[in-house]
Amino acid sequence: MTVSDHLPDVATMHPTILMFGAETCDPEHVRAGVRALGAADFAYFDAMEWFAQPKNAAHTATPVIVLDSTLGLQPGDRLHAHLIRFLGLRAPVIFVGNLDQIGFEKEQFDLIEEEFVDLLKSVGISSPSVYPLPFNRPDLIPWQGDRMSCAELPPIVSDMKPPTKTALRVLVTSSQSDGDHWTVEGQTLFGSLKPGDTVLSSPSNQVGVVQALSAPKEEGRASCLTFDKPFFAEPGEVLSHVDAAPVETDVFRVKALWLGQPRSLGEDIKFKTAYGQTSGTIQSVEQVLDLTNNKAASGAELTEGTFVEIVIRANQMLAIDHVATLPEAAWIKLISTDGTDASLAVGHISMEGYADQRNQLTPKSLNTTPVHFTVGERDRAERNGHEGGVLWFTGLSGSGKSTLAVALEARLFEKGYQVFVLDGDNVRQGLTSNLGFSPDDRSENIRRVGEVAALFRQAGTIVISSFISPYRSDRDRARHAAYSSFHEVHIKAGIETCIERDPKGLYERALKGDIPDFTGISAPYEAPAKPELVIDTETLSIEACVEELVNYVDRNFRV
Repeated sequence: MTVSDHLPDVATMHPTILMFGAETCDPEHVRAGVRALGAADFAYFDAMEWFAQPKNAAHTATPVIVLDSTLGLQPGDRLHAHLIRFLGLRAPVIFVGNLDQIGFEKEQFDLIEEEFVDLLKSVGISSPSVYPLPFNRPDLIPWQGDRMSCAELPPIVSDMKPPTKTALRVLVTSSQSDGDHWTVEGQTLFGSLKPGDTVLSSPSNQVGVVQALSAPKEEGRASCLTFDKPFFAEPGEVLSHVDAAPVETDVFRVKALWLGQPRSLGEDIKFKTAYGQTSGTIQSVEQVLDLTNNKAASGAELTEGTFVEIVIRANQMLAIDHVATLPEAAWIKLISTDGTDASLAVGHISMEGYADQRNQLTPKSLNTTPVHFTVGERDRAERNGHEGGVLWFTGLSGSGKSTLAVALEARLFEKGYQVFVLDGDNVRQGLTSNLGFSPDDRSENIRRVGEVAALFRQAGTIVISSFISPYRSDRDRARHAAYSSFHEVHIKAGIETCIERDPKGLYERALKGDIPDFTGISAPYEAPAKPELVIDTETLSIEACVEELVNYVDRNFRV
C-alpha cells in the first residue's frame, strides 16, 4: 500500500490545486504532496488574479493549506481559514510540514491538527483532511488514520461547476428595419449561434428566430442577425439562447478585492460588467475580511486591501451573469462617482440568495382584454365608509407580523371596516402551495399575493398582508399592483430578538442547517428603505402596536 492510497483523489473533480502557505516548508515535500493528490502542479493564491478573472471563482479549485510544525499556528494560517470560507471553497486539504525539524513528534502533529481543525470549525468549515509531510516515509502513514476522500466531504456552499458548453451572449450595438426584415448588429462575446436559432433579448424579453447570419459566428467578432418578424433590441441589450439566458435583476451580490478610497453602506457607485456600465447603491455590507487583523465583520467600512462581500442595488433592471453559471461573464469593476473613474474594487457577481426577476417581469397571457366595471372604487368607498387598500406587513420571522395582523383585523372589524388578513402560512396551503422557499419561489409567492391583495383593494376591502417578503423588488411590484393604496408597514425586530422568540422553532432548526434558505440566517432580508409606517415590536407592547396601527388606518382610510 502506498501513501497515496490514503489520500483524497481530487484531481479528477478539481483540476486546480490552490495553495495557501508553504513558504517556509520544503518545496519538494509540498510538490510530492500535490502529486500524491493526483495533480501535476499547483498555483499560489493571488487575490488580484482571482477576482480579476471570475472563472477562477467557479469553485473548481481544491484549497491546500500548508502548516509549519516548527511554528505552530500563525496569524497567516488563521487568515487562510477565513479566506477559504470567504471565497466559498470546499473544505481544504491540510499539509503539516517541517516535521523532520522537530524529530517527527506525533504529539506536536496531533496538537496542530486539533487546533487547526477547531479553528476551521469556528469559521464554518468542517471535515478537513490533514496529512503529514513528507509523503515518502512509510512510518507516517499510521498518523493519517481514517481519512475521508474529498468526494465525500460536503462543500462549504453548493458546488459551482462551469457549464460544459459556453452560453451564447451577443451584446447589441444597433437595430434597424427595412420594412420586411429586422436586423440586429452586435458583438458575440461568448458562445456561438446559427440561422434558425431562437434568441432572447435581455432585459426587454423579446423572442425571435434568426433567419440569416452574416459575419463570423464565433466569440469576439461582430455579427449581423436578420429576423423576418419584428425584433428590435436596444443597444446594450444582451442576446442569448432562450434556455441559457442571463439573469434579470436590479440587485445582486459582489465578492471583491477593495482597491480604492473607503466607501460605506448607502453610497452611490458606478460599475462595469461584461455588458456595459451603469450605476447603483451599496445596499448592504455583508462582510469585510481585514487582512491586517484577520477578522471578518459585517456592516464595516470598505477600505483598501480588504476582501468584501456587498449587495448592490442597480438603478435599473440589468442583464447579468452569475459566477456559478457563466463565470467568464460574471466579472465586475466598481468605479468612483467623483468624476475620476478611479477603480474602487474588482470582483465577481453572485446571485446567491436572490431571485432571477425575469419571470416576474414577463407576461405570458397576451390575448387578454381588461374588463371595465360599472361599480367603481369610489362607489364601494362611500358604501363602506372607507377606502380599500393594502397594509403590507413585512419583517423577519418572529417579528410579530401574524400576531399584529390578526389583532388588527379584529379591532378594525369591530369598528365597521371591511378587512381581511392574507397570511403567509395560510396562503401557502392553497394559492401558493406548489412553491418552495428558493429565491425564485419566494418572488413568485409574493407576486401572486400582491396581485390578490390588489384585487381585494379594488373590491373596497382593507387587506392586511402578513409576509416576510424579504426582497425589496418584490414589495415594489406589489406596490405597483395596488397603486397609491399600498402602505408598507415594517414590523421591526432585530434578528437576535427573533431568534430568542422563535415561536415556531424555525430558527433553532435553521441554525442547525435543517432549513435551507431561511431568511435572516441563510437567506437575505432587505429592510424597507422608506416604509409608510414602522412598528417596533422590540420596544412596544402588542396593545400599543395595535393601537398605533388602528390610528394609522383611521387617518388614512376613512372617507
